[in-house]
Amino acid sequence: MSTATGDTPAIARSDKWIADCLAVLFVLVIVTYAASGPITDFVRWFIETTTQGFDELSRRDQRALLRDHWLGAGYRSFERSFLLPTGLIIGLPIVFSFAICLLTLHRGRAWRWLNWALTLLALAAFVSWMLKIFATDGGALPSASPIDFVMFPIATAITLYLTWRMFGGFIVAFCLFWVVYFFIRGYLPDWTGILAGSDSTFGQSLRAMVLNFWAQTGGQFGQPLQVVSGSVLIFIVFGAVMMASGAGDLLLKIANRLTGGLVGGAAHAAVASSALFGTLSGAAISNVVSTGVMTIPVIKKSGFKPAFAGAVEAAASTGGQIMPPVMGVVAFFVAGQIGLEYRYIVVAAILPAIMFYFATFLTVYFEARRLGIGALPKEQRPPLTGKEWVQCLVFVVPLGVLTYFLFSQPSVPKAGFYGFIAAIVSALVLFSEFRSRTRLWQAFVNAGRMAATIVVIVTAIGLIVGLIQVSGFAGRLALLLTQLASGPLPLVLVVVALGAIVLGMGLPPGATYFIIVIALSSGIDAVGIPELTLHLFVVFFAVMSTVTPPVALAAFAAAPIAGADPIRTGFEAARIGIAGFLIPFVFVYHPAVLYKLQVLFAWFGTGAPDSKAMVDLATVSWGAFFWIIAAFALAMWSIASALAGFDRGRLPYWERILRICLGLLVLVPHVAIAGAAAVLILADFAFHAMRHRSPAAAPNPSQ
Repeated sequence: MSTATGDTPAIARSDKWIADCLAVLFVLVIVTYAASGPITDFVRWFIETTTQGFDELSRRDQRALLRDHWLGAGYRSFERSFLLPTGLIIGLPIVFSFAICLLTLHRGRAWRWLNWALTLLALAAFVSWMLKIFATDGGALPSASPIDFVMFPIATAITLYLTWRMFGGFIVAFCLFWVVYFFIRGYLPDWTGILAGSDSTFGQSLRAMVLNFWAQTGGQFGQPLQVVSGSVLIFIVFGAVMMASGAGDLLLKIANRLTGGLVGGAAHAAVASSALFGTLSGAAISNVVSTGVMTIPVIKKSGFKPAFAGAVEAAASTGGQIMPPVMGVVAFFVAGQIGLEYRYIVVAAILPAIMFYFATFLTVYFEARRLGIGALPKEQRPPLTGKEWVQCLVFVVPLGVLTYFLFSQPSVPKAGFYGFIAAIVSALVLFSEFRSRTRLWQAFVNAGRMAATIVVIVTAIGLIVGLIQVSGFAGRLALLLTQLASGPLPLVLVVVALGAIVLGMGLPPGATYFIIVIALSSGIDAVGIPELTLHLFVVFFAVMSTVTPPVALAAFAAAPIAGADPIRTGFEAARIGIAGFLIPFVFVYHPAVLYKLQVLFAWFGTGAPDSKAMVDLATVSWGAFFWIIAAFALAMWSIASALAGFDRGRLPYWERILRICLGLLVLVPHVAIAGAAAVLILADFAFHAMRHRSPAAAPNPSQ
């Protein structure tokens, strides 16, 4: 993209300035939509407070007053014209996002005409769609006019081209496969298996595509975009503002203070900082880029090899996508797909996220002991000043506000809005350098550009999802999986996990999640586990695909920063994040991991959740909850030390194999097997400790 550096042509800088203005305007639109709930509450409060005797009125008269009052009538008019029309709710994010990205897509003066041509074409296409949907909102039946057969291909071509320029060729190639399949599916012979089964001609397929993806809210405008527009964008803005305030540097310093004194302190600081960043952003690659440029060099300097240094950052950043309260786009997809309030998903993810980072810490710890790497030197972990202790409120206050509203009421946008306001106010009060128009402007520009990037990718995801659904392939695949689901549950889970990992090697977690879940949509009941459990199972493996070779996107982003081989970095990241491949199986067979903490809602007086997507909370006990925590800790200590080949001293191969086997067995949902494995693990730990009593059981860096 174009930048505003000194050697950039003035005309390119003007385009960047226009894009920046659109980014800020986009943020204001996002905040306005998120504020609709609070504005409604304010209007009602104002009318009730300023109307004498309001409480004495009948409910009918109260409703009439709220409707006819000058403020109520004005707000209702604004609501009908801006906050409620489908065309604006879905269309405005697309229009803003494509304009922001296309205006600065190609660098240099010679390509300016192409940027503007693509921008104007995109605006013409998507604005025509918005006008068409306005008519549908007014009661007109969806129909395809001749102009739609021109505008839809233009919009689709621009979507694919922009996605290719911003995210690479794999996702575009995957999308083109389904476009081609959509048109030729009626001509495929029976021997192609589940790909065959349609009698549609080319013309019928084209008309079906336009009717479903352009005359209605499907395809690019489908559920992925609807979820992002309705719930996610305000959280993107929230995280971007927090990072732009100067909180990022403070966060890294906090991480250094918390973990710098441990063995392998530099790497632990990277893990801690990525976990903290993950509470705000929930995007693996952006976490790598944000924190990796600072943490990876420090990890290398402390003695870790470059590939391991990059892998630590990649694995830790990947965990940010499952770290509450902002779990990335995919968690909102889960909420929309199974009809469960987002706050319940957040609480379900708390313990799995803690488990993941605990295991990551252990892996780093044993690698540091093997290499003889100690804590960070004291001069590299300076204490927090009094001012910095106060500035820590920039995390406590906004996250506290966000968490409170997520727990106390079901409106996710309202929680995001109040969290955003708390973040802005906290940053302005606590960081004097943030109190400048330039810094605030740049924060909003960054937030708008980040939101635009998310919208572009989910638009492409929506097209893929729509093609799979409308083509009938999803139904045929679901039938196949339903038949498979009648087999052993472990086999079904392994197939689903492999599908998520393979697809996720080139697709974002959100796209992978949708494709797998759509395929499972009619077979979920046959699988025999609750919807939330199965959906989070898919989410975990979709997320872990970003550190799974041969295409490990998070590891590939970290490798250049570390100066390491990407493939080796990917394998190291998969080893460091090994718990991410085990935790989904753990919470399938140990429901307490996901569901026991739901009692928090009963404790806070909001009532325990009651949904068919979850297990009956009465069936999970505190005993099962504490047992799996202890068992997981034993398992990961055993497995992490075995993979490193070192505990108090070097582990022989037979003991490494034994520890891995016992670590897996202790997670088995059978009391006798798990109990026996736990006893054997503790016995092995004691035996190993007796063999290496001396602290001089020297680490061997050559191992």
